[in-house]
Amino acid sequence: MKWGFILFFGMTLLSGSSYGADYIVDNTTYLQVFTPGGVQGTFTLNGTEYTLEDGDTFTFLEGIYDTVNMVINRTISLVASGTVQLNGVIDAIAPSSITGFSVNGTVNLRGNGCNLSSTNITGTLNITGNSSRVNDSRILNPASAVMVSGDNVTITSSYINGSASHGIVVNGRNARIQGNNITNSNGSGILIHGDGCLAEGNTIYLSGGDGVTSDASGASIIRNSISFNSGDGIRSSGNNSVITNNTVLRNNGTGIYSSGKNATINSNTVKYSGDDGIYVAGNGSTVQGCYVQNNTKNGIKITGSGCTVSSSYTYYNGENGIYSTGDNTSFRYLDSSFNARNGIYSSGKNASFFYITSASYNGENGILSTGPSASMQIILDVTSNSQNGVSSRGDNAYIWFVEVKKNGMNGIHSSGKNLYLSYVKNATNNTLSGINSTGINARILDVTVNLNRGNGIYSSGYNTTIAYFEAVNNRGNGLWISGGRSYIVEGNTTSNRQNGVRVNGPDAIVRSVNATDNTASGIAIYGKNAIIYNCTSMRNTDGVYGIASFRMILSRTSANRNCGVNAKGTATIEQCTVYGNRYGIYAGGANSVIYSSSISSNRGYGVYAAGSSATIYRNTVQSNGGDGITARGSYAKIYYNTANRNRGSGISSSSYRAVIAYNRASYNSYYGIYSSGKKTTLAKNSAAGNRKRNIRRG
Repeated sequence: MKWGFILFFGMTLLSGSSYGADYIVDNTTYLQVFTPGGVQGTFTLNGTEYTLEDGDTFTFLEGIYDTVNMVINRTISLVASGTVQLNGVIDAIAPSSITGFSVNGTVNLRGNGCNLSSTNITGTLNITGNSSRVNDSRILNPASAVMVSGDNVTITSSYINGSASHGIVVNGRNARIQGNNITNSNGSGILIHGDGCLAEGNTIYLSGGDGVTSDASGASIIRNSISFNSGDGIRSSGNNSVITNNTVLRNNGTGIYSSGKNATINSNTVKYSGDDGIYVAGNGSTVQGCYVQNNTKNGIKITGSGCTVSSSYTYYNGENGIYSTGDNTSFRYLDSSFNARNGIYSSGKNASFFYITSASYNGENGILSTGPSASMQIILDVTSNSQNGVSSRGDNAYIWFVEVKKNGMNGIHSSGKNLYLSYVKNATNNTLSGINSTGINARILDVTVNLNRGNGIYSSGYNTTIAYFEAVNNRGNGLWISGGRSYIVEGNTTSNRQNGVRVNGPDAIVRSVNATDNTASGIAIYGKNAIIYNCTSMRNTDGVYGIASFRMILSRTSANRNCGVNAKGTATIEQCTVYGNRYGIYAGGANSVIYSSSISSNRGYGVYAAGSSATIYRNTVQSNGGDGITARGSYAKIYYNTANRNRGSGISSSSYRAVIAYNRASYNSYYGIYSSGKKTTLAKNSAAGNRKRNIRRG
């Protein structure tokens, strides 16, 4: 331990500790110790000689120190007492400590482990030593950036203003830049080249370039406030960067731009950027928990492959909420609404959408996917978008559990081939169709479509399957199918303003469909060779209406306002039940066949065959309000039918060369069997109890 005494007008040696002596110098006596060649090992002050030891402290008295050129080559501490203005250069080449000064000039921290604190520098600060620390200091109007070349450097709680270049440039590794206020830099606020650096809790604004620029690997940019910069808020090109909990506002470029691989971009708030909010170009990156709003272009833009965007909110952006061109992108737990174009746009392959909580009120589509093999699962609250709720244009899309409503075009629109769409919880109140599918080989299963202004479901693709559906109260058709070889099975179509099911394409199969209370027909067939199997059609205008050839098997029509079956084209009707309609079956096409069916209790005729070469056999036709069977086309074949208790004739034919044989006609209100057609064959019929005559040839 050293014991000192007071030197008046020179220096004072105070009682110290084992860490070194305490000395006091002024703007004259300091020159006895500090020289351009270094700190003197021995020095004389006021006639007393001292020997410098590591750990000594020099307190500089208040005053102005001009033409300073100090080289600090020993492990000592410099402390200012009062306002101490040093004009010149301080070059610390040993692990020294400098506290409380005002420096007009340059400070170089070249030694490892240097400490600079509570110091104002109007000029330049360079840090080349490792493990150096700068704390609670001000660097004003430097001609160049605060240059950090050493590793493990820490700069905390400092103010850097008006740099002619960047605010801080970090070339060393593992630097910690924390809690600083960096403003009015001509370049970037912080520029990081060294790997493993941390920029945390800084306030960076009004930079001429980016707020933070990093091309280093493993950089962490955390809890910064970055605003009003001329370039990007944060620009990172290094791999494995972490960009978390930053507030990035009103920067002229992109809010956060990341091009390095495997970046983690979490819990950032990015608003009012002049370009995109967040732009991710690096593969394998993650954007999670971000609030991205009111940016000029896209909220979040992804061009890298294998990226994930999750648990984020993108609102009121000038283009898309999320825009992705990268392959294998995953979108999870997102709310993307009120954007000028699409809520979410993806053009890459194998995009995955999972649990989208909302994609609503966007200027175009809620979700638009144009790449192949997209997967969408649990898509909720896709509401009031100007175009489609969900639009899938790529092949092999898989869409499961979707709710879409009040969109300006379709609820769901798909134009790619091999669509698999399942469990549409509700597609309702959309301006066009609830579901619109135009691609081939679509599979649309377990869907509910109601109250749409157009059709419930519209499909124009070849080989479409629609199964397990509810189509209710749509202003157009419940289902409108125009593609060939469609398969429609197990559904209910009710109270639609046009047809329950309309089929325009050829070779369709309609199976186990209940069509009830539709304004036009329950099932309308415009395409040839359709099959209607095990269907029920009630309380429509026509139960089944067809202008092309179709086959109807094991189906039921009842209580329809016009015909149970109204067939303008060639129809085959087998084992069907037609009852309680205004008219039973109208067969207007040539070569129609009505076989083994029950036609009863219709208010007008039971069967009316207007086309030529009709075959009507083994039917039970009874209790109809007009004739049981009427044949007007030539070459009709009517045999093995039972026609009882009809209010007209049981069978009435004006068919040329008809064959009427093996029929039974009883208790009809007019004739049992009446034929007025030329060259008709009547053979082995039986008739009894008819009011006018049992059998008559006219």
